[in-house]
Amino acid sequence: MKHLFAEMTWEEVNDTAEAGRVVLIPVAAIEQHGPHLPVDTDNVIGGAICNEAARRKPDVLVCAPMVHYGWNEHNMDFPGTISIRQENFLNYCYDIGESFARQGFERILYVNSHGSNNPLCNLIARRVTVYTTALAAHVNWWEIAWPKVMEVVEGGPKAVDHGCEMETSLYLYLNGNLVIKEKVVDEFPEDRGGPRWAYPNLGGTPVHFMNFWSRMSSTGVSGAPSLATAEKGERIFEYAVDTLIQIASDFQAMTVQPRVDYKVAGRARASGPGR
Repeated sequence: MKHLFAEMTWEEVNDTAEAGRVVLIPVAAIEQHGPHLPVDTDNVIGGAICNEAARRKPDVLVCAPMVHYGWNEHNMDFPGTISIRQENFLNYCYDIGESFARQGFERILYVNSHGSNNPLCNLIARRVTVYTTALAAHVNWWEIAWPKVMEVVEGGPKAVDHGCEMETSLYLYLNGNLVIKEKVVDEFPEDRGGPRWAYPNLGGTPVHFMNFWSRMSSTGVSGAPSLATAEKGERIFEYAVDTLIQIASDFQAMTVQPRVDYKVAGRARASGPGR
């Protein structure tokens, strides 16, 4: 059974939709990740998690081709970063989900691996659910893996953010020959002073704020990649894959209750993607 959408014929796509498999749409970014990691870090990590989850559970999952670019204006002061305007990204990713819905897929899961895509993917999934016949959701891979991340990393939350102990460990595990180990450097933006919420925090903060990255980091790094190992990366990867499979399985099995229209007849306004 094929697990990659791109390798299917149209007849196999029909069969896949008929079987009720959940579509994974990996969404990532091309951006700087410090002097030691390639600019495809988000793509490599998110794509590998989705591909492996679908490979292990093809009766539940099918993995769509990746959305390689994301919204990235805050990182544009560093070379290697590509940024897509928000409105283009929103419409493009929505159109992908809508296309799957029009082909009969009923469950769509956007799997994000870039921080600034997070609020946009949330909106995209909501739009697909509201304006198509499918149900769509979105997850950030680091959030579903967070319990294992905190168990594995030695530097604590401060060591985990961007080009950090977590991401470097995963890249060492997935494609370690491209990590330039002699250029690994630790940098902690919060050491510049001010409130902790003024700096990136994958562990969560009540204040949502993102500054230009060059104001916070001189290397592009936020965290402690010096603590990274391939073994840590493997443990995080396995946890993320297992958790993604469980989420998708739950999503596939979820009972959909009927909508109930409580409005007074004749007074409702028409709805559509523009509303």
